[in-house]
Order: sequence, then C-alpha cells, then structure tokens
Amino acid sequence: MRRFIIGLLAFGVLLGVGTSNAKELRIAYVDSERLLESSEDFRQVRQKLQEEERGYANQASALEEAVRAMAEELRAQSLMLSQEARKEREDRFVEKQRDLDNFRREIWGENGKLFERNMELSKPVLDKINEAIQKVAEEAGYDYVFDAAAASIVYALPEYDITDRVLDELKKE
Repeated sequence: MRRFIIGLLAFGVLLGVGTSNAKELRIAYVDSERLLESSEDFRQVRQKLQEEERGYANQASALEEAVRAMAEELRAQSLMLSQEARKEREDRFVEKQRDLDNFRREIWGENGKLFERNMELSKPVLDKINEAIQKVAEEAGYDYVFDAAAASIVYALPEYDITDRVLDELKKE
C-alpha cells in the first residue's frame, strides 16, 4: 500500500512537471480563396487562361462545324455513292469525330493542356502566397496554420484568422 501511494505521488509530480514545461500550441488559419481573389497576379493568371481557353474553344467550334458538314454531306450523298465510296467517307467522318474527341480530351480533359497551363501559371502566385503565410506564421510564432477554404475547419474564432496580416505582407512585396 505504501509503495502504491509513493508511486502515485511520483506519478503526480512527474505529471505536474510535464505539463508545466509544456509549450503552448499556437494555431492560426487563413482563407486561401480570399488571398487568391485579392491577388492581382492571380487575376492576370485567370485572365490569361480565359483567353487561351477562348482560343481552344474557337478551334473546337471549327472542328465541330467540319464534323457537322461532313455528316450532312454524307447524309445528302449516301444514296448516290457506291458502297465503297460511302464506306470511305464514313471512315473519314469517324476519324474526324475521333479527332474532335481527342482534341477536347487533350485540352479540357484530366491533366489536359488547360490544367497543365493553370498549374504552370499559378505556381509562382501560390508560392508567393505560401511564402507570405510562412513569414507571418514564423514572425508571430504559430505552430500550425490551417486553410479555412480547404473545408477542414468547421469552426474557428475570428481572432485566429491571419488572412489580413498575410495580405499586408503580400502588399509589401
């Protein structure tokens, strides 16, 4: 019994020492969507991407029109063509349709040209924002900074929001 009490007291002392020396955890969050919306560089990236997308959309429209014209021509002439000539035109039509589908996938598909271009143009802007977040966090002594726009924060007090301080840091640069 005596050994149990001494062990309990020792545990209590160690527990008290352990918690009294523990560092206070400092946490903050930013709203990355607001940081991006406030960035002139990001607006320029978005505008450039929209211009490039319009160019690709025009190319796609031209391909679609060519496919439509081929289909209409095939319908109009199919009765007058020999079976061999009709088969040849149908094959060209299918190939043209496949070209259109491949073009769409190449541009708008997963990891398509627009996705890659977005990553390429956005990276310097995102790096700049991340550097500003890191600088503010280090200066203020935060251990963790979460992104409220990532939907992982359900609730946080506004006093832990350092978005305005990061925006101020970005304006300095």
